[in-house]
Amino acid sequence: MRDYAVFFEYNKKTYRIPVNPEEIEISSTQAVKKYEILKLGQIAVPTHLELREYSFETEFPKYSKKYPPHYIETPNEFHGSDYYISLFSRLQRTLVPVRFIAGRFSDNNGNEIVDEGEIDLNKCINTLVLIEDLTITEKAGEEGDKYVGFKLLEYRPYSKKTSDITFEINESGKTVAKKNNTKSKDTSNPKSNGYHIVRQGESLWALAKKYYGNGAKNNIIYNANKNIIKNPNMLKVGWKLKIPAESEFNKYSTPLR
Repeated sequence: MRDYAVFFEYNKKTYRIPVNPEEIEISSTQAVKKYEILKLGQIAVPTHLELREYSFETEFPKYSKKYPPHYIETPNEFHGSDYYISLFSRLQRTLVPVRFIAGRFSDNNGNEIVDEGEIDLNKCINTLVLIEDLTITEKAGEEGDKYVGFKLLEYRPYSKKTSDITFEINESGKTVAKKNNTKSKDTSNPKSNGYHIVRQGESLWALAKKYYGNGAKNNIIYNANKNIIKNPNMLKVGWKLKIPAESEFNKYSTPLR
């Protein structure tokens, strides 16, 4: 089995692409607003990074029990082109996010190198996406084989809030209603347990804003968790981070470098 692989995960099931694409294109665009300034002319102001897009083309060979293609990556679980076309068309129609995973899964020593959100193809892509576009091509002389172009758009979970109820969309695309706690919350102090479990899309700045009311205090959380956090710009889902109380700020006040 080769180290490189491409997977989709949905509803606790994993589907491996039978033929690795020759390349995966990743695009990340910076959103910019333009303004006309007197005597200066036009200036550009960056506002945010837009959602990443992933695109690639792969082959789904025709199913043959007697003569399966020698170049497929899934010889023990081979399905024909109709199976995959039906699967991905259905996922696209149901408007649900799926997890897209691609890359090398071990180094030369056999050690796992899967990193959440990493876009270096020497390592791994691991992110929620929407199947924005499927382009299906059948070539003359290769009847039954399908060439499919994927265009995937990064998906970021979000929530819609009302005064009494919060509607949250989970990773499976289902909307879950939760009743809000009507008690007032003091965001300047962490809760009594002093810990936070990292969720998808969270950052140190967002955690400092949540617990201290000031994102600039992200160095407090970073310094309290140096044994876990190697890169302050990258948090992994599931990490249990210490959230220092205000009485401990002096202990962890070293600025981020």
